[in-house]
Amino acid sequence: MEAGNVTLGALAPERDRTLVVLSRDGELAVGLRERLERARVVVKDARPGEASTAVASCQPWPWMLVGDLAELPPCVEPALARHPILVLWLGPAPHGLPAHGRDFSRYSELADAASLALEAEVDGMRLATGAGVALPGGRLARSASLQALVSAHPAGFNLPLMTFGAAARELSGSGVRLRPRRDPVTGWVSLQ
Repeated sequence: MEAGNVTLGALAPERDRTLVVLSRDGELAVGLRERLERARVVVKDARPGEASTAVASCQPWPWMLVGDLAELPPCVEPALARHPILVLWLGPAPHGLPAHGRDFSRYSELADAASLALEAEVDGMRLATGAGVALPGGRLARSASLQALVSAHPAGFNLPLMTFGAAARELSGSGVRLRPRRDPVTGWVSLQ
C-alpha cells in the first residue's frame, strides 16, 4: 500500500539487516519471524509479484533471500548477480539462483541455517544488533558485504572481488587478519 511516495507495511524501506521471504502463502516468513530474533534481523514477507519491491526496499540490499517458490521471479536475478546475498531455499532450487544458494528439503534445516548465519562469529567478528559487524575492540563496521562474508564463512560468493571493496576497507587496520580473497581453486570470494 502506498500513500504519496511512502510505502507502508512490510515492504517499507529498511536499513536494518533484512531477510526477504518469497512464498505464495506467507507461512515460511511466519516461521522465520518466530525463530529469529527481531533485534538482529527484519523478516519481510513477499509474494512473487512483490519480489522486486521487497528486494528494493532493503538498503543497500537484502542480507538474505529465502523462498519456497518453484520459479524465481526474474526481477530478483539481477540483485543476486550483483550483490553478496545469502540464499536459502525450501525445496528444489529454481533456475536463476546463484551457485552459493543452498536448498533444503525440511523447514527445520533451513531455519537452522538462517539462525547459524545470523549467529556466525569469525576471527572475533560477529553480526551486530540491527546492522553491521561488531569487530574486535568494539568498533562497528557498517559494510553489508562484510556482513555477508561473516555469515557465509567459510563459504563465500561467486562474485567479482571488487564487490567486497567496502569489506576490505573496513578490515584494514581493524586488527582482524582475514581479508576478502578469491580462492584459487573454486574462484569464490570468502574471508581468508
